[in-house]
Amino acid sequence: MRSKTILALILATAGAWGAGVRAQKPTPTPLMDSRGLPLPFGVQPYYKPDVPLGSGPYKAIMATEAGLSAHVAYYPADLAPFGAKKMPVVIWGNGSCLYVGNRYRQLLTEIASYGYLVITGGPMGPVENEVGPQSNPAGRGQAADARPPQANAANAAGAPQQRVTVALLKEAVDWAIKQNGDQSSRFYGKLDLSWVVPMGHSCGGGLAVQFATDDTRLHGLGIWFSGAGLAGARGNDPASLQKIKGPVLIITGDEKNDIAYGSGKSTFEALNHTAVFYGWQDGLQHIGTFGAKNAGDLGIVARNWLEWTTRSDQKAAAMFKGPNCTPCKDTAWHIAKKKIDDRLTTSTRR
Repeated sequence: MRSKTILALILATAGAWGAGVRAQKPTPTPLMDSRGLPLPFGVQPYYKPDVPLGSGPYKAIMATEAGLSAHVAYYPADLAPFGAKKMPVVIWGNGSCLYVGNRYRQLLTEIASYGYLVITGGPMGPVENEVGPQSNPAGRGQAADARPPQANAANAAGAPQQRVTVALLKEAVDWAIKQNGDQSSRFYGKLDLSWVVPMGHSCGGGLAVQFATDDTRLHGLGIWFSGAGLAGARGNDPASLQKIKGPVLIITGDEKNDIAYGSGKSTFEALNHTAVFYGWQDGLQHIGTFGAKNAGDLGIVARNWLEWTTRSDQKAAAMFKGPNCTPCKDTAWHIAKKKIDDRLTTSTRR
């Protein structure tokens, strides 16, 4: 293959990824469903929402919580082992700003299984949203896909027509703060509210950027195949971007295969006041690996980034720090950094 997976590298070097995890990337010639729509990760098995999943030590579930009906929450099924350990909070925006909270189940369960509360905009949708088709938007130099819109689009048959917004994501933060202070809540005193990290894919990534510039309660940011101002979200002016607090992760595909390549690149170039890790991979499509088991390679990147930045885990840091960071040694990955190695050496909060 043209590129090695990140997983193979980390197992061979720093050992920061768990043994037995096998990342999966989109199949070049995907299976098709009965309508002729692509299944780039094959047919994933379906599990009921209350079945604990993920590769982490705290197998996680997804649920609709009281007072949070327009969202889906992902968290460890058993909170008893945490003791005094607290859970950072991740707020997720879907690709296409899709108002379906179980669309990114593989990724969000994987993150939650390492001891995080993850909340995404949109209620629980049809099972097909979790295991159904995914279509890569045409990149530069490619013909547009003439097939009908896929199940990951907001206008898919049977999908709600609402869209995720910054206001909806803000409701998730309000709810988490309230739960942490409510003695009757399962999350009472268990959340680390110093780390409320917005993340998002594509349209949802644009929302995450805007959210990070609007809300002072947020710290850190994850931009996946996206950038400032994408899909009309505000937050793309230099003055606004200076309001972002904490370390920023930007991951995209290459210019040919990812329509958001330019947005990711320009956002990295505009951020100079905080630590930023920017990476793009040859051949990586806009859909990423989010539909694979445990979200494939990108699930591993996501959880290691969070483990390092929110918990100062130095094994996880090996993926991002120094000239020998894990993807830095893979010729298929193209890495650029600002203030990562000098400002995130001893404290991720500086």
